Amino acid sequence: METAVDTYQVLRELSQLREAIQTLAKKIEELMINRESVLPTEHPYIVCSEDMHRGEPTIRGTAITVRAIVERTRLGDSVQDIIEAYPVLTPAQVHDALGYYYDHLEEIEQYIIENKEAAEWMSKRLSS
Repeated sequence: METAVDTYQVLRELSQLREAIQTLAKKIEELMINRESVLPTEHPYIVCSEDMHRGEPTIRGTAITVRAIVERTRLGDSVQDIIEAYPVLTPAQVHDALGYYYDHLEEIEQYIIENKEAAEWMSKRLSS
């Protein structure tokens, strides 16, 4: 019985942590919205800012790029897997990132290529 109580307590504390993280994310979002360099998109959860990832589309209030979400899905992650990996995200944010990807395939594919090339370049430098 003690284990069940402990499990319940852990789940309750995790829920409280998730709420606190989401509150912080909203505060960050508000700060970012007030900055001139943040450009909204036609997707409510996606913004672009030259101050973050060289303007790469990012989930509002986070440092998580649309590219990162797309690459996680290509690795076989479900929306739930992504939310567990990034507890600041909501299902709506993940779905909006995927929607942005499908509306901007060429743009995001270019970011994916650039990221892959940079990783390969870095790998070669480190192995030399």
